[in-house]
Amino acid sequence: MPHPAGTAAAVAVVAGAAAPALANEEAPEGFLNFGKVPLGGGFELNLDIPETGIVNIAVLIAGLLYLLGPLLSESMATREKEIQGDIDDAIAKFNEATSRLAEAEKAQAQANEVIAEINASIDKDKAEFEATLKANMEATLVRQDRTRPPSRP
Repeated sequence: MPHPAGTAAAVAVVAGAAAPALANEEAPEGFLNFGKVPLGGGFELNLDIPETGIVNIAVLIAGLLYLLGPLLSESMATREKEIQGDIDDAIAKFNEATSRLAEAEKAQAQANEVIAEINASIDKDKAEFEATLKANMEATLVRQDRTRPPSRP
């Protein structure tokens, strides 16, 4: 892309080169109407600024880019630094969350092991209690049979 200052300079050179050609002609009418400069072969350079809207727009854009370019570049660089900082913070938070998740999964696995041990202990205690109850019931039935008088026929 050509430099905006170069575009503005080219327009100024064309306007300056056209000034001697207009010296012999009558002064054109209208505001900012510098007339037309014949280039030969039926071509002329139109220096009537109100008629040449495209030239005006090009000069305006070139001027804005030249004047606002450094400000926009600085603003974009600052914004890029902010975004990069936000990305770095997000990566750090993600890594911290990942490590916390790993710790939580490890704690969950340990808790599951403890729960399994407790459940096994409960099952063992239930089986022992059931065996004790059956043994006590059988002992009680045996004692009752001994103390009961013989049945009559």
